[in-house]
Amino acid sequence: MSEAVLYFRHADAAGLRLRLLCAWRGLNLRLEPRPLRDLETAFDLGFADLPVLVDGDGRRWTGAVESLPELDVQLGRTPANPALMAEWPAFVAWRAELEPLRQRLLAPILPLYPEISADPEDFAWYRQECERRFGQGPEALANDRYGAYQQLERRGRLRQLARILAQKKFYLEEMSLVDIVLTADFHALRFLDGVTVPIDLLYYFQRVAGQCGLSLDSGLEAARSTRELS
Repeated sequence: MSEAVLYFRHADAAGLRLRLLCAWRGLNLRLEPRPLRDLETAFDLGFADLPVLVDGDGRRWTGAVESLPELDVQLGRTPANPALMAEWPAFVAWRAELEPLRQRLLAPILPLYPEISADPEDFAWYRQECERRFGQGPEALANDRYGAYQQLERRGRLRQLARILAQKKFYLEEMSLVDIVLTADFHALRFLDGVTVPIDLLYYFQRVAGQCGLSLDSGLEAARSTRELS
């Protein structure tokens, strides 16, 4: 069995899902961060984009939410958790409903990551991608963050979720794949300037990261880690 390798970008939630899951399951993993516009690596591995995890048996995983239960079983070397499997479809549906809004809301703060902002050509490419996907550049999206967050909070019932997580510590009362996905996908809400994210949700993100032994600030430039692009 060869060493597992993850090709990823720090700003990408799918890459963080894989890093958290592998760390939680104790997988010995070689990390290979790739530049923002590197598509060649993904093409060489048979995919359109990163992240791609190549496990010790040579199997390849993209971090797509739908494939994570199978990967979790393989890494944990245990049968699927019945409680997780009972909750998983509803959780995936809840997340899918919020995904377009989540991506729009977080797009203007991803330039906190130097892999997006350090090189002017990379940032120009990212700006064009924002305009193509959302019809606005990062600055205009940042100006709309208050309304976008209120929609996310209301539709996702984030305050109610935060209270439940404060009581139960984890989504299923013990650490599970749901906690990995929630943390990877939503932890960056903490960088939204002027937006009040429920404090219990922020504590929860750190609790999950602590269980995995992984920093959520990996890949961030320290000088900009508390500021949003404005």
